[in-house]
Amino acid sequence: MKKQMITMIAALMSLCLTACGSDPVNINVSLSEQTATTAATDTTSSETTAAVTETTAGAAQTDASAAAQTDSGQTTAAQTAAAQTTAASKTECPYSADDLVGEWAMPGTFGTRNNSLTVRKDGTAIMRYAAGGTRSGKVCIDTEAHPDGSESYWYSLCDADNAAWISFACDKQPVNQISSGQDGELQFVRITLEDVAAEKMNNLTFLMKSMSGSGGDLATNANETMTADGQTYTLVTDERFAINSLGKAAFERLLEETVTGAEYTRWKGILDESFRVSEPDGLSYILTSNAHGYQSFETGSGVTITDQTDTSFTATTKDANQIDGRGVAHFVFDGINWTIESYEFR
Repeated sequence: MKKQMITMIAALMSLCLTACGSDPVNINVSLSEQTATTAATDTTSSETTAAVTETTAGAAQTDASAAAQTDSGQTTAAQTAAAQTTAASKTECPYSADDLVGEWAMPGTFGTRNNSLTVRKDGTAIMRYAAGGTRSGKVCIDTEAHPDGSESYWYSLCDADNAAWISFACDKQPVNQISSGQDGELQFVRITLEDVAAEKMNNLTFLMKSMSGSGGDLATNANETMTADGQTYTLVTDERFAINSLGKAAFERLLEETVTGAEYTRWKGILDESFRVSEPDGLSYILTSNAHGYQSFETGSGVTITDQTDTSFTATTKDANQIDGRGVAHFVFDGINWTIESYEFR
């Protein structure tokens, strides 16, 4: 609008001056310069306005970015604080697989078949079942949350995929007894290597005595005998180690759990000579003729453990007898069980 008014005034002045004989060229030049100056002034004003606008927008954007970063920082800080608060409020589990490292057995008397358990230092576990067979796994700590916010813990024996196949409630520490809420409330008590050694020594004494040619102190039925190869064999009715139901198989299993290596081979040969199985009833008869002496480990006062490693140890009976002296047995862990690799009396 301002430019149009200036143009109109310039035109009127041109007409007036022309009428008076003045040079219109100079006037036109002067008007052109004035117009250019005015335009330049308007352009500069426009650019300045645009620059101010742009600067204002940039400042606004900067303020918004700063505000967003501040909000983000506050949010992150709040989230971190919340996570720290949650972590602090969560009770750290006081139990670990190390609590169970060692030997475990169900309470029982000599000759009773019971489940037993070994937990190694690396957390692996081997369960040996009374009915036969074993199962291996690893110890895991399972957590159970309750509606009141409290938690309970379980020592679980798990497969490779961490699936538990038996669990024992975590309770007092140190752990000397564990009870399972599964499989009929299985109860295990901690036993020592001294207990393990004495048990295996007693097993070997029982086997040697049973195969001494007299039947040892096995319960037998003297009225039920059979003859083979000029020897007399008597029907076995003993209930220990499930002998009555398993017969010779019970002895084979006991021998396998007691000795290993060359000793197993030697005693397996003697066992085969000491038993006969009748046909077709499958009853077992033990050799009861040509009796001879046998050696005995005196474990009444316990044993002393020496040369202990993760996979072996030596046990020496504290008591001795007049004929054999003290029994000394070297044990090895065969991956499933502790067995006697060699022994002597001195």
